[in-house]
Amino acid sequence: MKTVAMLLAAALAFPALAAPTGEEVEVTSGVVTGLKCALEARATGGLKALTSCPPAEAAREMVVFDVAEKRIYRIGEKKVFRYQLESAFGGGSIDFEGKTVKVDEKNDIATVEVAQFSVTKKPKPGAFKGCL
Repeated sequence: MKTVAMLLAAALAFPALAAPTGEEVEVTSGVVTGLKCALEARATGGLKALTSCPPAEAAREMVVFDVAEKRIYRIGEKKVFRYQLESAFGGGSIDFEGKTVKVDEKNDIATVEVAQFSVTKKPKPGAFKGCL
């Protein structure tokens, strides 16, 4: 007999499938990273690959990784511009709502046309001046 802990561990071991075409999607605090780094994080469960992704990967393709659902999203270019994603790459995040318009079956990645979004930019080095 399987325990709840065993079932939960099994569920966390496998990433969620991409949202099907036409499904409404809402992501809060999605990590903006390179595709290669997102695929690695989803496969291994190691989230360090997301924030330590080399800038060269951003030049190839940027995606959003939803840490809670372990899903990778491509963002449609109608509403969110590349420079906005670049401002969050390597330590910022994006919150968005939209609808899935396409699914890449090979890598299990959904493309989302965003209806509304907000970007939290990567903090500048030395920006934190709190009490240590």
